[in-house]
Amino acid sequence: MSAASNIHSLLAHLLPEQVIAAPTPAGRRQRLFAGVGLPSQQSLLVSRLDEAPDLQAVYVDLRQQALAGNVAALNDLGWIWLNGKYWRADTVLAGHLLRMAALQGSAAAWFNLGQQHYFGKGIDTSYVQAAQCYRQAFDRGMLHAAAALGDLLEEEVCDTELGWQVDLTQAYQWFLRGAERGEARCRFEVGYRLLHGLHVEADTKAALYWLELAAATGVMQAAEELAVHFSRRDGARYLDWRDRAVQMGSTLALAMKLEDQVQP
Repeated sequence: MSAASNIHSLLAHLLPEQVIAAPTPAGRRQRLFAGVGLPSQQSLLVSRLDEAPDLQAVYVDLRQQALAGNVAALNDLGWIWLNGKYWRADTVLAGHLLRMAALQGSAAAWFNLGQQHYFGKGIDTSYVQAAQCYRQAFDRGMLHAAAALGDLLEEEVCDTELGWQVDLTQAYQWFLRGAERGEARCRFEVGYRLLHGLHVEADTKAALYWLELAAATGVMQAAEELAVHFSRRDGARYLDWRDRAVQMGSTLALAMKLEDQVQP
């Protein structure tokens, strides 16, 4: 019997007929972790859950999809039980479902398993395991996992974990991998480091290239960096990036614009 067949034979026993409503009001810990991980169909699923008059009906549909072999639905159920926002969290069940989806090739499930290990949701925190899961997610096309790996490799608080150490050079390399494949935040991180010479030799030309790519896709911090950079060098480009950053909601750029208006 294949691994997938074994997985599906377990699902009917694992998935309850009904879900238990989440506690109201949510506790501080629940609010803190309510946004951990990613569903497979992020905007569609969240909108559906937020607007549903009957969450039980949504669950029944997701359960049927999962039992029919829909790996995305399996990941989404694991994500919901991991967070406990829409119905009561069950991190043990979440872990089972996410591992099942991951074994069937779900990049989102590998990423969510990484989040579970990183935050220690129902299990011991392990940066080593989180990193392994993030790598699996990236290899399967989850570009955001490169940013998660970069962040993880810069985490100084994990120095005491057996088998783990901070590696700023590797962190930059993961940001660069993500940037080269189009991940917007990675592009900002690479540009920022190149502009300021952080753990890499400064290269203004390359920095501006990555920052402009990031800003063009809506990364507000990239537009802010460009505005600050050009404020001392190029008036026209400064005004352009300052105003773009304002449109993105930057309070820093707005303060710069107000200061410009009061200066003679």
